[in-house]
Amino acid sequence: MAIGLERFLRNLAMGYLAVVVPLYLKELTGSALAAGLVVTAAGLISLGTSILYAALGDVIGHARGLAVSEVAFASALVAIAAYRNPWAVGIALGIGGVGMLGPGSTRGSFVPLIMALVRRHTSNAVERTRDLGIVNLLSTAGGIAGSLLVAFTALREASLFFVLSVSTAAALILLSLGRGETVRRANPFRAVKKRGATVLAYSLSQLVAGVGIGLSNSLLSLWMNTYLGMGPALIAVIYAIGNAAFSLSALFAHVFVRLLGLVKASAASRFASGALLAVLPLIPHPAAFAAIYALYNAMVGIGGTARSSYISGAAAEGGEATTPALASISMRMAATPSAAAAGYLIEAGPALLMPIAGAFVAAAGYIFLRYLREVD
Repeated sequence: MAIGLERFLRNLAMGYLAVVVPLYLKELTGSALAAGLVVTAAGLISLGTSILYAALGDVIGHARGLAVSEVAFASALVAIAAYRNPWAVGIALGIGGVGMLGPGSTRGSFVPLIMALVRRHTSNAVERTRDLGIVNLLSTAGGIAGSLLVAFTALREASLFFVLSVSTAAALILLSLGRGETVRRANPFRAVKKRGATVLAYSLSQLVAGVGIGLSNSLLSLWMNTYLGMGPALIAVIYAIGNAAFSLSALFAHVFVRLLGLVKASAASRFASGALLAVLPLIPHPAAFAAIYALYNAMVGIGGTARSSYISGAAAEGGEATTPALASISMRMAATPSAAAAGYLIEAGPALLMPIAGAFVAAAGYIFLRYLREVD
């Protein structure tokens, strides 16, 4: 429960930023392409910081490492409130560990330190997937609440409130789970090497998926505004609907894992979500778009929770957070430049953006099914 509440408090901020920051960056830079380049820079910086926080957590304790990362995020929020320079905003986001902007940024089971903490308190794949689903429910609820705040408050004023919520999250996780942790004489990167073949295959699937996710998620609010003519308030509502579908489906991911196993459940969700992404440009009506978008997020909720459970269970002792962090770096590396490509396509061929993204997501599902085997 403490992990879920911590995610809720943090993702109040992330839900808000996911809607507002792409539009804010376009206002500051003057173009969608430039906004994408700033998000790309933030993603590149966050590649290093996310691994740093994960490795630190494997040594000093996962709750303590998570608290450190939250303090960094709170500091980033202060910088966002203080500066109107787009590159300063991008650097602050990267140091704060924000590698992407979009609905996926509010989903707690994708965070390596969260995976490690959940693994510590569960005994098998089904239990782990179940608890990650609960974390997703609470963290996504925070994202929904944050996205709905877009209609009521401006970025600078909201950032100050979010500094308080994120700082509270850091204190909560430190006091509830960090007090009993001890420093380990562990080499997290040596632990990752023990699972080299699994990490390599997982990384390949994530690399291909990262292209699709970077294209479809990084500047999604901007695409919806430019191509479909939706305003920030409507986008926020659709984000909230999608996040609700994600979090509710994540609660049932363990049922699919029990029936299909982690690998097949993960792959099937990629096939379905890729197909649903591809048809989004054909559905301009807001209600119909929201329905398909909700179904897409339900598939992501099932598969994303299963994949998080998979790589968490595959990690060797001493690398419980660093293994998923490094295994997912390929996705971040692919998604980060894809944000700039998304900005280009939004201006040059917006109808092509989602079908191209969907094809990459479906291809990632095939790789996962073909090259990975079940764990525990």
